[in-house]
Amino acid sequence: MWFTETAIPPIAICSVIAAILFIQWYLRRQSKYLVGMAIALVMLGVSYLVEISIVTPRERVEADLYALADAFQHKQVDATMGYISPRAIPLQTLVMLALNTVTIDGDLRITDVETEMLADDSIAKTHFRANGAATFRGISGRAPTRWELTWQQIGGEWKVTEARRLNPITGDELQPMAVR
Repeated sequence: MWFTETAIPPIAICSVIAAILFIQWYLRRQSKYLVGMAIALVMLGVSYLVEISIVTPRERVEADLYALADAFQHKQVDATMGYISPRAIPLQTLVMLALNTVTIDGDLRITDVETEMLADDSIAKTHFRANGAATFRGISGRAPTRWELTWQQIGGEWKVTEARRLNPITGDELQPMAVR
């Protein structure tokens, strides 16, 4: 497990150390400062490589969220349903209804993603906004939506077990298929 969610803090620390050592070398012209600077720059690169090689559960859930949205947008039924828990029958029915009645016109933008990990990283809640133009029941338009998905790790994969549509401004729960 990596000690930060991103590589930015260790990279910033290594950069500051390298800059300080470079200034010391410039002032004193002692090679030990250049060696220290080189070590700091190597550690900067190592920090970056370690960060991209480690995928945390939070990053996995967020990647699955984007993949789910993409599959839904392109009406890939099997791929979309693959992200829904087999135990969440009402949710599966709702998603199939949405796939059959909602058409995303253009790109679906997912923004403002917040992921909260619960129960020793076996459950996650993602809160996000989905924006795009859509056609639903003959009505076309562009409207912001806000969602909260509950994910559970099942068989090594993250599956959606619950979906809540929220009012984009107040955060109050809305009916999933309501026109608003």
